[in-house]
Amino acid sequence: MSFDSELDDLGAALAAFTRRRLLYGSAVGLGGLAGVGLLDAASVFAKSSHAPRPIPGGFSKNFKPVPKHPFVHVLAPGIGAEMSTITDFNGVVAAADMQGTANNGAYFFDADMRFMDGLYVGTDGKLRQGHFGFV
Repeated sequence: MSFDSELDDLGAALAAFTRRRLLYGSAVGLGGLAGVGLLDAASVFAKSSHAPRPIPGGFSKNFKPVPKHPFVHVLAPGIGAEMSTITDFNGVVAAADMQGTANNGAYFFDADMRFMDGLYVGTDGKLRQGHFGFV
């Protein structure tokens, strides 16, 4: 086999390798890695004892702040307010409270979005790490 024929074979291989084929292969590979976790039957049937304990206060069904037995375990965002929704949490909390109008002022919206990433004590009493978010 000559050097020129090896270059021709390499050129043909590179020509067949397209961006579409690269993206498709990457998507299939990532999907396969994500699906590996589904093969663990124990995680599907396990109890959720690793769930975090929510903060004690929050809002009632009428969206009034209450110190105990809230309908939603979240407090209004603001400086000095508790931004985490998890008791015994040590980590990063990021929040955004956005207000505005839509459809030329016909609709008003208020969106509270947060995410938490860090260590927490689960309902089983064990120290765990997790990522949480809500809109």
